[in-house]
Amino acid sequence: MKAVLETLNKSEEVDVRRSPQSALAAVMYMIAQLSNDKSTRDLTLQEVSQAADVAVATTEKAYKDLYPYASRIIPNWFVKLEDLKRLCVP
Repeated sequence: MKAVLETLNKSEEVDVRRSPQSALAAVMYMIAQLSNDKSTRDLTLQEVSQAADVAVATTEKAYKDLYPYASRIIPNWFVKLEDLKRLCVP
C-alpha cells in the first residue's frame, strides 16, 4: 500500500493527464506486477480495474501513459531499476 501511495504521489509530477482514479488503477497494476507476494503479482488487469472501479480500457490507457515514467515514479526502496523489466510492456 505504501508503494502504491508513493508512486501515485510521484505520478502527479509527470505530465500525464488522467483522472486520479485511472492513475490509481495504473499504479496499482504496476505495483502488483512488481510485488514479491505471488498472489498480488498474479492479479490480472481486469481484477485491478475492477478493484479501482474503472474500465479495463481506462486502466490500459493510463498504464500506457505512466509506463515510460516507471523508473521515476516507483520508489527505489520497493524495487531495483533492473526489476522494472518485469513490467508488462504496453
